[in-house]
Amino acid sequence: MTRSDERFVAELESLVSTLDQQNGRIVSRTCDAELGDARCGFLLDQPGFSATGAVEAMETPDKIAVSGLAGFDTGWFSFGTLGWITGARAGRTERIVDHRLAGGDVLLVLQQRVGPTIGLGDVFSISAGCDKTFATCKAKFDNALNFRGFPHLPGNDAAYSYVVEGGNFDGGPVVP
Repeated sequence: MTRSDERFVAELESLVSTLDQQNGRIVSRTCDAELGDARCGFLLDQPGFSATGAVEAMETPDKIAVSGLAGFDTGWFSFGTLGWITGARAGRTERIVDHRLAGGDVLLVLQQRVGPTIGLGDVFSISAGCDKTFATCKAKFDNALNFRGFPHLPGNDAAYSYVVEGGNFDGGPVVP
């Protein structure tokens, strides 16, 4: 049973539904660990990977202009997490969809969620984000040894391609 939009939804499932559940790992080029968890092994409390800030303006319910993040590059907190310290959402954690600089303002786009409205001056803590690619894990976090994906897995382009003269077929990695 689930509850959403002021209604309950009940589903009846047979034992066959257990065949649809994930059992084991999924083989994918992207990482299946959560940044900062035990499998990832990266410590987010290091300097430069977390910060605190406050809401300065609301452009839309999910797009906010903030202070306290001026020293970070565009995209540093994209795909990261934001935890509310004060305000009506205190204690809640949200996903950051995008982090960018626009005309001198630092903008955060949050994943849309139902709940109390965000107020001006609300204080939050924020953690760096990871797009779960090997290149980001290696360059941004220097954590390539703990990458929990399969970056050298050939894709459909390699599987369906054919041998051409002058091609490099040495068995080396597809992803640098």
